[in-house]
Amino acid sequence: MIAARENPTVKTYTVAGKTLADIWKDIQKKGPVDPNEGKRYAGSCLGTISIALTDKDLAFEVTPGSSPVEVKAQLAKEKGKVKSAPAITMPKLGSDKGLSAAAKKEWSRFVGCTSIHEHGHADSLYLVVIEIAKDIAGMTATATGKDETAAKSAAGKALFATIDAAYGGTKLKDMVNADIKAYDAKTRHGATQGAVLDTSIT
Repeated sequence: MIAARENPTVKTYTVAGKTLADIWKDIQKKGPVDPNEGKRYAGSCLGTISIALTDKDLAFEVTPGSSPVEVKAQLAKEKGKVKSAPAITMPKLGSDKGLSAAAKKEWSRFVGCTSIHEHGHADSLYLVVIEIAKDIAGMTATATGKDETAAKSAAGKALFATIDAAYGGTKLKDMVNADIKAYDAKTRHGATQGAVLDTSIT
């Protein structure tokens, strides 16, 4: 199964202030909301995982001499696709005219570190995609039928039902949010990567 990723989309929201402390207050009013905590942060990386499979992506193996006919279904090699589509939101300063040289430098550093953190979320999400692709590629389902065609149809339906049980409903969304939570716990919402604005700089 193919594990794929889209390049992250990046959108910005505008913040303003005469000092870094003022800008941080504006971020706390306008920043994107974390899906797990409900709190606002400077940046975010949300995203979706999608699974694309059709009957044409399946491979079948007939059990020799079986009666009724027994067929095992699984994904054909390099068929089907799991894909991540990350969406990053970042702060953008409306104007830096009122900021000192030191404050401008700190803002630039902070935004760069925040970008690294959010792109790290996108990379982490892709690792989830790889694991899903491996899991689905290893799934099999066996069924019987009055003839080979019927058995193949039944086995294919059984395999899709197994995949749906593992990844249907809200399961993919839940996996995305769980990965966001785990990455944020590991990096302390980017603090370990320098994504903390030093508002003491004036």
